[in-house]
Amino acid sequence: MSKFQIIVVSVSVAVGVIAVLMFAGIIPGFRGGGTSGIKTEITIWGIFSEKKLTPLFSDFNNENLLFSINYVGKAPDIYENELIDALASGKGPDVWIFTQDMILRHKNKVFAVPFEYFKERSFRDSFIDSAELFLDTQNKNIIGFPLAVDPIVLYWNRDLFSSAGIAMPPRYWDEFLTDAQALTKIDGAGNITQSGAAMGEFRNVKNAKEILSMLILQTGNPIVNISGAEVVWEEKGQSALSPVESSVRFFNEFSNPSKSSYSWNRALFDSETMFASGSLAMYFGYASEFEKIKEKNPHLNFDIAEVPQIRDGKIMATFGKIYSLAVSKNSKNTDRAYAAAIELINDEFSEQFASMFNLGSSRRDILAKGVDNPILSIVYKSAIMSRTWLDPNPLSTYEIFKNMVESTATGKVRVSDAAKSAETQIEDIIKYLEFQN
Repeated sequence: MSKFQIIVVSVSVAVGVIAVLMFAGIIPGFRGGGTSGIKTEITIWGIFSEKKLTPLFSDFNNENLLFSINYVGKAPDIYENELIDALASGKGPDVWIFTQDMILRHKNKVFAVPFEYFKERSFRDSFIDSAELFLDTQNKNIIGFPLAVDPIVLYWNRDLFSSAGIAMPPRYWDEFLTDAQALTKIDGAGNITQSGAAMGEFRNVKNAKEILSMLILQTGNPIVNISGAEVVWEEKGQSALSPVESSVRFFNEFSNPSKSSYSWNRALFDSETMFASGSLAMYFGYASEFEKIKEKNPHLNFDIAEVPQIRDGKIMATFGKIYSLAVSKNSKNTDRAYAAAIELINDEFSEQFASMFNLGSSRRDILAKGVDNPILSIVYKSAIMSRTWLDPNPLSTYEIFKNMVESTATGKVRVSDAAKSAETQIEDIIKYLEFQN
């Protein structure tokens, strides 16, 4: 090792130690009563509103001595493509927002932080269980630092529930099934005029893949094993059916006209629009959708609740999208980019960021202390029990999930055969990514 390399490693280790001490609250971080010298500008890319985050980052920059944050907000539909193009050209951000469904495709573009800099034990003690997908235990490093989690929650229309004589949202899936039936209205021509629940379709059910994933994850099955090497959703355990088979069968119940649970079909408007218009009693959406629904219909009398669970199930779970901060391999300021990421996941900034977008913090200490806000209190509880999976390619797996559901709903394909075919297709994507990387 050259003298220069020894100096670089020594500086990096020192910054790593300082960053961990900052995170633990032992030292205050790179802050003080003013600035001295020239600050390093750290550019961060993400999908969150630049306008909303500007004041938060402005306060952060005013207090920081060594670096300032230049946050660039991108539209979600172009974010990943622009990010990959920028990184490929040797440009791009120093730090970027990194979700769990980007891990298998893009972890080779991330500066992986060794456990020597940030201990595995500290990570597990600090962040919720589902955030552990950002731990690469095989290579003993961290590929992303969790900032917030956006859990799926149950939105429910209070007026429709009251009119049907139902006092509370369902806590279990059998109650959900009963409530959906009671809350669905069908006219003489067989048209659904009011829906109890939007499930059983993919084309007009927003978050359909997340709902089906949630059903599988609630059985305790991780869908893809922790190494990301293979799909395991057909492992039955002690059940008669595999988790994916039982989940697909239940999901399809709601779009089958011959079933008493029938409450949805593809002729209806999309589920978010139906809920916002007051024609859908229960809607599964991300916690971050709350303000959007409120804006669509300010007069809608609705609330959120934790998603239903399996009665007598061993675990309580919902699906969650985890937002983490990844340090780019391309960064010319890796040490300060890493230090900036650590400071941003500290308790104060993390809590402010999460509440700004109606998200749950990914930090255990913040979630443990709770919150007085009645909406965020549900979000916090849901964040704690959030689970997710190593999705190798969200767009491709959406099509695979959709085909699996639609082919079995029509009876063209047996659920077991459709599940096996989907498993093979997802594993093919994983193998391709392994070859590419």
